[in-house]
Amino acid sequence: MRAKRRNHMIGGLCALILISLLAVSAGAVSIDETAGLNLTFHKGTYTDLFALGQAADGGYLLCGFGYGTAGESALVIKTDAAGVEGWSAAPGGDSVAALLALEDGGAVVATYMVDGGFLALSDWANATGSSQLTAVDAAGQTLWNVTLDGVRLTDLAALPDGGIAAAGWIWIAGGESDAFLGVYEPTGAERWTATYGGRAAHTLSPSPDGSFFVAGTYRPVIETPGASWLMKADASGTKLWTKEIVNRTILTSLPVSGGGYLVGGTMTEPYGENGTMIATYAWVAEIDGDGNLAWERQVPGAEIDAMAEVPGTGYALAGRWGSAPQVQIIDGDGNVLDGRVWDSAKGRLTSVAVLASGEIAASGWTGMNGSAEGWLVSFALLPGAGTPPQTEAPGFVLAGACAALLAAGVLRKTRK
Repeated sequence: MRAKRRNHMIGGLCALILISLLAVSAGAVSIDETAGLNLTFHKGTYTDLFALGQAADGGYLLCGFGYGTAGESALVIKTDAAGVEGWSAAPGGDSVAALLALEDGGAVVATYMVDGGFLALSDWANATGSSQLTAVDAAGQTLWNVTLDGVRLTDLAALPDGGIAAAGWIWIAGGESDAFLGVYEPTGAERWTATYGGRAAHTLSPSPDGSFFVAGTYRPVIETPGASWLMKADASGTKLWTKEIVNRTILTSLPVSGGGYLVGGTMTEPYGENGTMIATYAWVAEIDGDGNLAWERQVPGAEIDAMAEVPGTGYALAGRWGSAPQVQIIDGDGNVLDGRVWDSAKGRLTSVAVLASGEIAASGWTGMNGSAEGWLVSFALLPGAGTPPQTEAPGFVLAGACAALLAAGVLRKTRK
């Protein structure tokens, strides 16, 4: 009887997925990959491009890691506008977590290193380590670097005066952490830093008035189900307010007009007999300037990892659908206009950017060639053109989507 009820529940979830996909097809814009890029980068046994930005010359800066057999694996790749690699650099550390592309063609990257070695670590709940802020010029040569002992950086933001804001957490043995926020000069010199107890910051968004929106979880290791916190601090790091959202995980944010913020990540909902099972969905919400929830939406997929504003349209969201990479386009109220799921390629997209041309680019990793490779895709948005013909296997709409949910462990038992 339980199995039968569970099958009925899964069937209901699949029906909801189908409805979501059909709703997408009614959007006012469509994703067009005809002239876009679809490129992979192999820089070790496992390559993942967590961050991307458009370089001053119209090319791409792609950052993440390229794990080999030994040594530091943090990675910066510079390409031309066609995605052809010009140079790559190793700024030090295990991985690049965030990137700021500079007007002079260089970049500032945030890297981190795990004590004991990233590849050897088995107990992430007790991880410790350090981070670096590193500036490179247009040729990939290091200009300066600053070490932040005990800090795990997760996000960077450019300030109007050329300063650099950084967020993350202070590693504390035993799986605990304190959220970290710091501001640095364009030379890397520290202006100020602040910490906030019992938190881990995953995302940072500066406000026009000089304040900062910071959000994340209560521990570095994300728990499911869990809760997220969100905070606003003034220009010196003093906390102005803090709020909590339960059963939501905030992974990314950006400021919106009117003084609010768009946040994205995951939402969890109980289901099944006595609510002993949970389902995880991709989620996006708008928060007003006082930290109150203006609206929230469940969007297609399992996770939103990055967002970018698309002027005149809304926002581009990047993440995953089960174990497949995805991009969704939403309007300013969170309604889905169109989406693309690369269900034939296991992986995830963790960064998205709107280019000077108006096209959209995203990066992450894919297993489409049989190994984990860094991945760069780009596409245009065609207004009012309708949804392009389905290019995936016809069965993906229902059966493939449900299989992806199950295979990726999206439906999990709740611990009693």
